[in-house]
Amino acid sequence: MQRRNFLQLAGAALGGCMLPSLARAEHTAKPFRFAHLTDIHVQPELSAGEGFRKCLASVNSLAAKPEVIVTGGDMVMDVFAHNRDRADQLFSLYGDITKGETDIAFRPCIGNHDVFGWSNRQDVKPEDAAYGKGLVCEKLGLEKTYYAFDQGGWRFYILDDIQMAPNNRYQAYLEEEQLDWLTKDLEAKPAETPAVVVSHIPFYTVTTFDVGREEDLAYRVGYSAMCRDAGKIGSLFSKYNVKLALSGHHHLLERIEYNGVTYICGGAVSGGWWRGPRKGVQEGYGVVDLNPDGTFKYEYVDYGWTPVA
Repeated sequence: MQRRNFLQLAGAALGGCMLPSLARAEHTAKPFRFAHLTDIHVQPELSAGEGFRKCLASVNSLAAKPEVIVTGGDMVMDVFAHNRDRADQLFSLYGDITKGETDIAFRPCIGNHDVFGWSNRQDVKPEDAAYGKGLVCEKLGLEKTYYAFDQGGWRFYILDDIQMAPNNRYQAYLEEEQLDWLTKDLEAKPAETPAVVVSHIPFYTVTTFDVGREEDLAYRVGYSAMCRDAGKIGSLFSKYNVKLALSGHHHLLERIEYNGVTYICGGAVSGGWWRGPRKGVQEGYGVVDLNPDGTFKYEYVDYGWTPVA
């Protein structure tokens, strides 16, 4: 698909899919703008560092500059299956670029590739303080991998739905402590305050599935592709004025409207892992304008990266 045609389709699918009542709403307050950069997968190979720099240059050059950058996970490629030396190299590259290329503050969300040593391929020991999520917290200065903050009249929830699964793999869900925290914070939040949620793996998705056995006559969506407690969490979102849930993981672009909540899977800065578009989705990032009345506008920006042969 040609780049221009893709952008036209993306604009129609995302920017133009607002409900009529939202599109006609009049706003007296200036929208709060932030950028959503997911699945960066920075690495020395494939000129990924140069690609990430070009993405940040695009963010910096927007006519209305975002006030914050929220990442959607998989910031590096990857520490799940590599040793400490490689992990340090990747996080150093990521840190050098984020600090050197923009003055916009980052709010990180972690993904499966940001979790250290779970694959057990490099003999990383669980007793190592950096094992699992310890390293990403150390590198990014996080007290916890989930947190909330208020900005632009909205409450942001940055969630961590990457949990360990059998056989050195991962599943998507919120463990009991995090779910209890989220529930209590949503209950205490002023009812009129709209909220946006960011996770790595989607709570709902329609763009990824496996075909079951022929006799099953069914599609299958694994717990590594969609949050396994989506029903419970989706009900919380609908009840407590969550308007937007952003995710990544699939490097695809989709929008789902369900029970008053918009779920957007926001493509990927790295496209197809820096080898070109992923199923027609160009390398890009999301720009979100939030209005105090709970309405918003989302646009996917193709920043013009050409993969290096």
